[in-house]
Amino acid sequence: MPNTPEYILGTDPVELARLRFQHKVWIREMYALFRSAGLRAGDTVLDLGCGPGSTTLELATAVGPAARGIAVDESEPFLAYLAAECERYGLRNVEPVHSRVEAIEVEPASVDFAYARWLFCWLKEPEPAMARAAVALRPGACLALQEYVSWGSMGVFPESEPVMEAIAACRRSWDFGGGDIDIARRLPEMAPRLGLTLERFVPHARLGAVGSLEWQWVGGFLREYLPKVAEMGLYDTAAYTRFLSEWERLETEGHAHIYTPVMSEAVLRKR
Repeated sequence: MPNTPEYILGTDPVELARLRFQHKVWIREMYALFRSAGLRAGDTVLDLGCGPGSTTLELATAVGPAARGIAVDESEPFLAYLAAECERYGLRNVEPVHSRVEAIEVEPASVDFAYARWLFCWLKEPEPAMARAAVALRPGACLALQEYVSWGSMGVFPESEPVMEAIAACRRSWDFGGGDIDIARRLPEMAPRLGLTLERFVPHARLGAVGSLEWQWVGGFLREYLPKVAEMGLYDTAAYTRFLSEWERLETEGHAHIYTPVMSEAVLRKR
């Protein structure tokens, strides 16, 4: 699978494996969100920024073969992977759509359930993109989101300077890229402008020891993303070497714990 510029972390096999693992780490919270939002069999679902489609497959299975699933992403390699997975699992109810979320064209009032995880935080103009999703919703339908509310609260303890330096560099990169990593903080003010009611807004933070799912998830992200931050000129290779050495030390000693960024579970209902 070739690397493409559409997604900052790429679409190569390493990133594909990381995304699949990430999906498994947060699958419990995802299904809890589905239940609280009222996802039902027969719903027409819209997966925004679907990537390789791990959540798309879950949604398509949940709503049943007679329902329609629309999976939107700007990465053609990811959509090709999703199409192959649908074929492998015999899912005929998924329609992959190659488009940026900001430019999606879905029939107004045709969707019962729209979903996105860590999508709007990457966009320079998230509100227009969210507005397009809101237009696609039927009255009473919902937009279910999992987005960060406090990414910078992440850290390890006992505290480690090289790890905190790496986290701070990532934090700078969000500002450099023009996105808003803590986009969930803006949902209460954005929702009314979009004709949506913020019906549920719940934080999720997790804690894990060395070797835990949480540890592996954060470590995998930092190892892959920090070289990208260095390419932006916001981090240097010497600092990255220090981080890798420190992370290895922490894993060898086995006493450290990681606390993850605080993510929000949000249900926005169309009025």
